Amino acid sequence: MTRVTKTTRKKHRTGAAETVNPDHIGWHRAIVAGVVLTLLAAVMTSWNGLIYVAEQQLLHERLLWLTPVMIDIPLIVLTLARGALRKRGIRARRLLVGILALTIFSSGANFLHTVAETGFDSIPAALGALTNALAPWLILAMTEVLWLVVTKPIRPPRPRAKQRRAPRARKRKPRPEPGPTLFDAEDQEEPDMLGALRENAA
Repeated sequence: MTRVTKTTRKKHRTGAAETVNPDHIGWHRAIVAGVVLTLLAAVMTSWNGLIYVAEQQLLHERLLWLTPVMIDIPLIVLTLARGALRKRGIRARRLLVGILALTIFSSGANFLHTVAETGFDSIPAALGALTNALAPWLILAMTEVLWLVVTKPIRPPRPRAKQRRAPRARKRKPRPEPGPTLFDAEDQEEPDMLGALRENAA
């Protein structure tokens, strides 16, 4: 007896299949960690610039932290609030105007305090001022991305099912009454022919 063995050919990978599963929990956690780390770095950078603005406000040394909290923290909170309202289908345009106003103010404060310290004459000083001015915009962008990553996507509304109209009742024609049948004719009495002849003869 000889055994017949089947040989299966291995399919060569072409690289056309997906190499990364975007729905994997590890990939999701890595994205969230990167966004949070970037957000913290931007907040700390902007915090340092707004501390300089707080000093120009002649605040007490123990109260210098109030200015960064007053500007950058509302920027994060309002961005998250706008995302929550957008999920409910509410357009918060005035809220967006407030977010952009805080971002521009914080960016300008970070830019000007760097220019006041180092000037804007050299390329390194200009790059430093522009990098500090970028921090509030990163806060806005990372907060928006964080909201999109940690929340469920908005599902489009389902189309409403069309109401079917009830079928119209058809008018039925009256059926004609059936005529006499063969059985009905047999049931009838036959005429008396002999009696009629006798009456005529008499």
